[in-house]
Amino acid sequence: MKEKLKRTEEALYNYKRMEIAIKNIQIDIENLLNDITLKAVSYDQRGSKTNAFNSSVENEVIKREEYIKEQVDILKAKLKYNKDLKVKIEGALGELNSIEYKLINLRYFSREKKTWVAVGMELGFDKDYCVKIRSKIIKKMSELIYP
Repeated sequence: MKEKLKRTEEALYNYKRMEIAIKNIQIDIENLLNDITLKAVSYDQRGSKTNAFNSSVENEVIKREEYIKEQVDILKAKLKYNKDLKVKIEGALGELNSIEYKLINLRYFSREKKTWVAVGMELGFDKDYCVKIRSKIIKKMSELIYP
């Protein structure tokens, strides 16, 4: 349970950067799919004395295609994970009341991490109350994000 709460907090801290991460992964996928480079062919290799009909260029192309496919598959999995996590966080945020949402916004989404005293002052509560309701909010969101 503690691990889920930590993962939830980490996801909230990274939430504002998720859209950038998603766009960057999409760019990386596009770049890999558009990459048509090949290494230079070396002529110092001895030719094969068999009747095999493949060359070093063909082998390089096949290896390159396999590598690109593996990398694209890895990036697509990361992209799906990030998109799904973003949707889950947005869904969980939608379940919060206005005070809970403001607390999450002030603590996790601001450019500079605010102290509990600063969050409490903006919300009109003391620090201890903010920490107390934060625990409830994170638990509530954790159950929605990581069921």
